[in-house]
Amino acid sequence: MSRRGLLRRACPEHLLNVMGPITSAGSLYVPDVLAPIGEAGPNAMRHEIERIADISSESLLAALERAFGGAVPSAWRMVVDNPSDFLISYSTLVRTVWESAAPVWHRAKPLLEREIERVGVASVTGTMGALLANLSPRISFVGGNLRLPDNTSPVNGTAIRRLTLMPLVSGTRACVLRIEGAHAYVGYPVSGLAPLLGGHDARLERSADALAMTLGELRAVILRNGNQPVSMGKLADLLHCTAGTVTYHCRQLEQAGLLARERRGREVRILRTLRGDALVDALS
Repeated sequence: MSRRGLLRRACPEHLLNVMGPITSAGSLYVPDVLAPIGEAGPNAMRHEIERIADISSESLLAALERAFGGAVPSAWRMVVDNPSDFLISYSTLVRTVWESAAPVWHRAKPLLEREIERVGVASVTGTMGALLANLSPRISFVGGNLRLPDNTSPVNGTAIRRLTLMPLVSGTRACVLRIEGAHAYVGYPVSGLAPLLGGHDARLERSADALAMTLGELRAVILRNGNQPVSMGKLADLLHCTAGTVTYHCRQLEQAGLLARERRGREVRILRTLRGDALVDALS
């Protein structure tokens, strides 16, 4: 059973009904007062759950007024009309979800530590572009711009000057955006989580391959094989994937300045750049 299925099974139907307003816009919107935000860890989550349980109806209504002004969306009217009942159900839902998710969160700690290391390596080797392009199937990095799914909260023209990456213990399609002034927080799924849903230890997923940790397995193989001109067809055979998949990953590596592509007749070949050589040397 998937993690989403397990959570739904753990939550009574009447509790899941409170998610209607929160997901009404096609994406997850949680007013600040309802968001369990704080330092990571079981104690911090317990404190946040207790804080949410103590929220007053007046505080919730004030938060909705700040968020929506006088035009509260119709999906939130049920909350405005009866905030106390909503808060009781919502705080119970948060507690139930955490009790179900906590075991996976604990086992995912090595994966989160690996992700911190991966981001650190990318930041000091000048390969953040390649890392950003490989965060999630729903996130792309093109021309220096981070493109998020259409149903994430809009930035509304705000100039983002600071970016914080937040790996999530979540499904593979998770994507979260939070904007505070010129600071953007992007949540994305941590890789290697799938075995945990079956109860395996996350340490089995650890890899000593720093290049693969930075770029992803497929792109690491492509870059290693780019020490001499190699055709896209040969790469597709080597990786056991389609030509389209190879083209996509090579394009991302090319945009990061790690690969160059050239056409010889009807054949397209790739070759590592000097920057790509330096990265392979540094991480091998």
